[in-house]
Amino acid sequence: MGKTTLLERLVRALVRRGLRVAALKHSGHRHSFDVPGKDSDRLLRSGALAVALEGPRQLAWFGPPRGGGARALARLLPEADLVVAEGFKGESLPRVEVHRRAVSREFLCARDRRVWAVVTDEPPPRRLPSFRARDVEGLADFLLERLALSAGRRGGRAARGRAAPSLPTASPVRRARPPRRAGARRASGRARRR
Repeated sequence: MGKTTLLERLVRALVRRGLRVAALKHSGHRHSFDVPGKDSDRLLRSGALAVALEGPRQLAWFGPPRGGGARALARLLPEADLVVAEGFKGESLPRVEVHRRAVSREFLCARDRRVWAVVTDEPPPRRLPSFRARDVEGLADFLLERLALSAGRRGGRAARGRAAPSLPTASPVRRARPPRRAGARRASGRARRR
């Protein structure tokens, strides 16, 4: 099982628990995400700095990277109890390492103290919670507890939590929202990030 497959299953497990989850993915490959020949591609090639396309069900933005990393990208997403991310290895985010012996003998957690847990097929080199690739439910429970998020709060706010892990190799990013108090005002249409 790869990072994206694990992250996909983790998102499903968290959503089943009543959380609103958003996702980010970082790619180090140079490629265009737009489809050649589409209106957005044609407008970009004509010299537009960026193109945003909104339809009845989705919004897409094509343009240069915005900078600011995962936390800046998370601010662009709709309100969520948790944002999970794949990649973003160079950023200072808590992580859940995804390790397979067949891919690498090295563990990230051996040198990176930001790793909270490991999804692996062999024992990690230091004492950390570890999960088998198929134990997505256990990983979801661990994250709920570690982040102090409440399950079953569909449409509500998550309890106050710490930064969510970045699954480095597949990553939860941070965005636990504080509970909203009656009469509390929203900052810029979104709850403040911790």
